[in-house]
This record gives sequence, C-alpha cells and structure tokens, in this order.
Amino acid sequence: MGYRPKRRVYELDFTGTEWEGLEASVRGLTVGEELELNEMEWTPENTVKALVKRLVSWNVEDDDGPVPTTFEGVCRQDGAMVLAILNALRTVISGVPDPLPQTSPDGEPSPAVPIPMAPLSENPEHSAVPA
Repeated sequence: MGYRPKRRVYELDFTGTEWEGLEASVRGLTVGEELELNEMEWTPENTVKALVKRLVSWNVEDDDGPVPTTFEGVCRQDGAMVLAILNALRTVISGVPDPLPQTSPDGEPSPAVPIPMAPLSENPEHSAVPA
C-alpha cells in the first residue's frame, strides 16, 4: 500500500481588512500546475481562470443567493475583492509570516541570564614569521 498525500487547501484570512467576513478556500498547486503557471501569459482572463480552477469554496452571495465558484460567478464580483483573494493566496503559499503584533517586546532585554564574558588574551607574535 502506497502513501497518498493529502491535497493542501488554504483557508484564506481576511481579518482586519476591507473584506472581513469573506471566507475562501483555495486548493494548493501541484508542481505541474506551478510550472504551467510559470509558462502562462498573465492576462486578466487567464488569472481569473487560474483562480477558479483552484477555488474550492467561498461564502460570497448576491441578490440571487450564493455565488458559484465558476468563471462567470467570479467575473460578477468586484475586481478589488478578487485581487484581495489572489493576494491572500500568494501570501499564504509563499509562507511569509504576518507582521509581529504591536505587543511585541520590540528590543527589550532578553529574560535569559547573560553568559559571562572574559576579555580575550593578547595575540602572541607568530614565531613562523622570519625575523
């Protein structure tokens, strides 16, 4: 019996942004998909198609109810929101950590006991140098 790796699904977080409340889950890329994306011509249409191909779910609704995660459904949305989804995906895939919270110690001394340091002894003259 072989190992079957799980497909990674990223839960995008929009907390503290204009899009707070938006929930979107996007499937991770395979190596082949990444290579395909590297070769792709980056037009707005191709960008939306690449997103739709990986968009697992979202909680977007309009006057008619839930919006499907299809090309047509995504195209009916505000461009800035779709860009926010793409940027959130790029951030989570790149593994770039969020900034430190404002409560960070910001350079306060370490609570660890310092290691005692002794001055270095003078360097004796090298005897291998001809006089």
